[in-house]
Amino acid sequence: MPDTPETAQTLRAHITAWQRGETTRDDLIRLLLRVPPEDGQVIHDVIHDLCGGDAVPGTTHGTTADDWRAELMASRARTWRVPAVAGLLVGPEVLVLTDGRTGAVLRESDTQCLPASVCASMMLLCETIVMAHTALDQEELLKLQRQRVDATSTSLSEIDRIP
Repeated sequence: MPDTPETAQTLRAHITAWQRGETTRDDLIRLLLRVPPEDGQVIHDVIHDLCGGDAVPGTTHGTTADDWRAELMASRARTWRVPAVAGLLVGPEVLVLTDGRTGAVLRESDTQCLPASVCASMMLLCETIVMAHTALDQEELLKLQRQRVDATSTSLSEIDRIP
């Protein structure tokens, strides 16, 4: 893979830089969003770098179920397509990367690897948020098209014909 900002190594370096206070969270998010939708393997590689195969899931840092619920309800999402499906949840305090089998919660202070049992649910949440957003975009587009047709019909009907 060419040495582009989207490589796993570069993303991993930016995650580390963010956690050391050397870059902003927004810069990291922008870099993650630049990974093309068909290049989910990069995200898989980042997750593997963060939570290698033998990593033990981390602690929950004193967060309660209500805290997690609020975090997830306020999240935005991005997914990467087949063949290397992956997802990103951007919450108010954390970033979650998952491929459905492995996952990592990124905080400004550290990284927590997720248990496999949670990763599939996180991936499903990413996909659900993206599908809902796409459906709303499609609905809004259809609404605007109907308004345009209605506006055109009304204005055309108001034009007098030439006798």
